[in-house]
Parts: sequence; structure tokens; C-alpha cells
Amino acid sequence: MSRAIDPKIAANLNSVNLQQVYEELTQTLTLPSSPSTALLEIEILKEFHFPPGQTILKDNNFIAISKLALVQSFLFARTRLRAYQTDPSLFSSDDISSATFTILLFDPEHLTAANTRKRLLQSELQRQNSDHRTVLEQEKRTVDSLLTSRLHRHTKSPVLWSHRRWLITQYAKYGLSVEVTGDIERIVCVAGERHPRNYYAWCHARFLVNISNNNFNRGKLLEIVQTWCAQNHTDISGWSFLSFLLGRDKDAPGVIAKVLDLVESLRLSNESVWVFLPTLAAAGVMTEEAYSRFLEIQKELLEMETTAVADKAVLRRAVEWCETYRSPSADRVRG
Repeated sequence: MSRAIDPKIAANLNSVNLQQVYEELTQTLTLPSSPSTALLEIEILKEFHFPPGQTILKDNNFIAISKLALVQSFLFARTRLRAYQTDPSLFSSDDISSATFTILLFDPEHLTAANTRKRLLQSELQRQNSDHRTVLEQEKRTVDSLLTSRLHRHTKSPVLWSHRRWLITQYAKYGLSVEVTGDIERIVCVAGERHPRNYYAWCHARFLVNISNNNFNRGKLLEIVQTWCAQNHTDISGWSFLSFLLGRDKDAPGVIAKVLDLVESLRLSNESVWVFLPTLAAAGVMTEEAYSRFLEIQKELLEMETTAVADKAVLRRAVEWCETYRSPSADRVRG
């Protein structure tokens, strides 16, 4: 959603009680109590999608909000946050948590709102008898709802991904584990589908793997990421993460064989796949047998009349790159 305000919306900003609209929205944006891992699925729609007199629709965890209602709520929430910064005693932590959530829903790059949530969370965690996991899980579900909803700017927001990264460090600080495989499947992969080539999402996946000390099901994660890449085969960010995983995994030959099967059966010649394969070949991850097959498939695709001229250039560069950087003396996995 763009931050640009339509003239019709601007003309109607003060047509209702802003506090009333804000309170209706914040009551709607309540995380489902069951199951405990459920996230909100939020969409911002134009006014013609709503019945007369309504600006918010909710069906279980699915929420539709009109842009007018969101802008009106944002204006009230921002006023509340500014008042809180002047005198924190005026509001409860729940009040400001709701206000900052509304602000981030309108503007995911609002750094002040994100940092305010960090301070609120730290205060809650430092309270005596605080249930650290419950507090952290609540915040994670809130952030994840923004990262995975159909909100184009949110899924690739550096501020929101940075906030999630900070949040994960708090788990480690209090000796709590994070479900790496589940987080990558439910959050990173979904955000990657919502916003293709999502650099921030896949960097977060690397971060989760690096801090996990291998305390996750590597085989399952490989399967999840490989499936995602097959379904989104033009997305270089997903392939890059798969390459990152394979560079340190004994199951690499099997995964590479399946990727070659996919490329051959679907006759893929897009740049994303043909950057992924040469990278593995040059890194010594690909077996000699797989490399020979890689060259055969490349030759077949080059000879096909249906392969676009631009794709043929990609295929040629892939092999040229391998010939330049694939050292014959490099240690390689043997088939």
C-alpha cells in the first residue's frame, strides 16, 4: 500500500470521530487465541469493497480494512504516540502497543514506532515473574502478521525484518529456542511469495540458520526450500538461500540431481536457475557426474529453437563462468 493519500480520502479524513475509528480498528486487530500460532491475515482495500457504513470486515483471522479507516486510525495513533513521548504516564503499555501496531500497519518504515515497541517489550521482560516465552511469542506473532499479510511494503520492510531479528536475539538472551524450520516455512517462504526477490526475508533465513547451532531438522528445511524454489523458479533470492544450505550439507548431490531433473523436464532457461547451478559447480559442491549432466542440459537448451535469444546468452554465460572459476584441482564431492 502506498503512503500517498488519494484526494477523496484526504477530503474525508475529518468526516468522523477519529478515536472511534481507531478503537474499532484496534479491537479488530486482536491476535486469535486459538491456535496459539495463528497469525492475522490483513488486507487494505478500496472503499467499494465494503458495504455502506462499514470500513472494516473480519472473518476469523482474516481482516479487510479500508484505506480511509487506516489513515484515520493512523492520525489518531500518531497523536497518541507523540503524547506518550512527552509524558509516558498518560498511557498504559497496551495503549501504546496498539498505537504502534496501527502506525506500523500504515507505515512499516516508522522507526520510532518499532523502537517504542522494543522498549515496551524490554520493560515487560524485566518485570518480576514475567513469562518470557509468552511475551516474546506475542510480539513475534504481531510482527509476523505484518510480514506475511498481503501488504506489499510490509513483506519487504527493512525496519520490520530488523525488528524481528532483534526479537530473535531476545529469545537467546533468555535461554529460549526458536523453531528455525517452522519460522522459515511459515514466515520467510510466505513473505518471499508475497514479494518476489525478497532480499530481506531470505537474509533473515540465513540469520536463523547461523544462530541455530544446527539445532533444526536440516533435511526437512532442505525439502521445504527446494520445493519453494521449484514453485518460484525465477526467484534468485530463494535459489541463493538453497545454495547457502547446500554448501554445508552432505545431501547436496541428491538435491542437485532433483534440480537438474526439474530444469530438464521444464526446460528452464531463466537466469535465476542458471546462476544457481554454476555457483554450485564452481564451489565444488556438484559431483563430476552432475556437472557432466549440467553441460548436457545446457547444450540441449541452446539447440532448442524455442529458447529465447536472451536466455541463450544466459546459458552461454553460465558455462563460461564455470570454465573460468571451476578449478580442476578443487576438492569436489564424488558421485
